[in-house]
This record gives sequence, structure tokens and C-alpha cells, in this order.
Amino acid sequence: MLTFDAFPDRLKDVMTEHELAVDQILFQQGESTHSIFWVGSGQLKLVSFTEQQMITHYFVEAGESFAETALHFETYGCTAIATQPSRIIAIPKPIFLDAVRQSPALCEQYVAHLTQRFSVVKRFLELRSIRSARDRLLQYLSYQRQPNQLTVSLRRSLKSLAAELGLSPEVLSRTFAQLESDGVLSRKKGSVTFSDEWFNS
Repeated sequence: MLTFDAFPDRLKDVMTEHELAVDQILFQQGESTHSIFWVGSGQLKLVSFTEQQMITHYFVEAGESFAETALHFETYGCTAIATQPSRIIAIPKPIFLDAVRQSPALCEQYVAHLTQRFSVVKRFLELRSIRSARDRLLQYLSYQRQPNQLTVSLRRSLKSLAAELGLSPEVLSRTFAQLESDGVLSRKKGSVTFSDEWFNS
């Protein structure tokens, strides 16, 4: 993850901060681009609207950047909405582009950062293509599981996780309940643990 420590002083000098309340909009789809952003604290969701339907792309949390396409497009392609009280750091796009052009080290780190972001988004697109809610959730949990560990930490709220997986909160809750009933896993606040019997079957 690209951190502020890697930024040259000229970028740190032009950063501005925005405090957002829950459900407050930072920018809207179609609005002229002016900055790229990092989440200092809190969480935002990036969404778009088509025919009165809201489509959730993904969520961003502390340390993550978003609106990177602003560097090469004239309008934002989505709307950014705070899901928690959030502190957002903005960097004017012309100044950031100039810094990237002048610093090979910053450029390399930023490309690595974008590559990681692309990998995460690609994974969620793959998950959403799985038709079964049960299989979709199990695949998501398997992505999150560390090698040789049965417990998976869940940093997202049920509502946020459902939105990222393209499920309703009701369907996600029922799917968790069915997996618990089937002895596949047990759930506590903030984590789930796979059963040894199921995982090794």
C-alpha cells in the first residue's frame, strides 16, 4: 500500500482534508475531476447510478486511494459516499501527475498500488459472476483466509459485505445461517471460523 511517507514534500504541502459525515457525498458521478483521494480514516463506498438503480463498485478504507481515473479523465465515473464518519485527503491531480513524472520511485510505488487495487476489483467481479449465494460467500471467505488458518476476520459490516458481493443483506444473512446450520462454519462478531470436519472433507 502506498503511504504518505513515500510522498515528496511538495505533495504533502498541497494536501487538503475533508471531514465527511455518514451518507455525505464527496463527489458525484459526472462531476468535473480536480483531485485524487486517500482515506485517512473511516470508509466510503463508490457507486454509480443507471436507470434509478444504484450499483456498488467497492468500498475504500483507511490507507486506500480512490478516484485514480481522475488523473486522465475529465469527469468522475462514480459517486463517493461516506459510510462512516471519515477523514479524506485530497491531492490536486495536476500536482500529483507532475510529482509522478519527476520521481521514478513514486511512479513505481503508485503503479504497484494501482496493480493491487486492480487485483482486488477483479476478484470482486469474479465473485459476482458466481450465481449461487452460498458458493459466492464461500469463495469470498476462502480468498480472505490465511494459509493454515480456519478463522477469517470480517472487517466489513454485513450491509457493506452484501453490497460488495452483489447480494441483499437478507440473502447474505440467510446464507451465513445456512452455513452455520450445515456445520460448515461458526460466526462471531467480526470473524467466522470454518469447522475442521468440513474444511478437511
